[in-house]
Amino acid sequence: MTLRLCVYLAVFWTMQVAAQILFKWGSMARSRWLWGFFGGNLFGFSSIWLLMLLYREVNPNIALAIASGGAFLITQVILFLTFKTNVSQMQWVGVMAMVAGMIVMLI
Repeated sequence: MTLRLCVYLAVFWTMQVAAQILFKWGSMARSRWLWGFFGGNLFGFSSIWLLMLLYREVNPNIALAIASGGAFLITQVILFLTFKTNVSQMQWVGVMAMVAGMIVMLI
């Protein structure tokens, strides 16, 4: 994996996590809804540009699995830590299964 690919993934994941945090934050109070909506979409939509750059670097199937899967997994952990959401043991098993799936996609 090249340094450029790692940077694209890290920035994509960061932007996706920021979008989800803004969506959650905006949903917590009516007064913040519009700001959360626009902020989340700003990060979410613009991160797709990085996904397109990833498609140039690697097979699109692998790029999508790693980028989207990684963003989902990181978001789950960040939302758990930030907003103290409840995650059952079975859901953590699901997270681990996704990690295993991403590793298999890279092999």
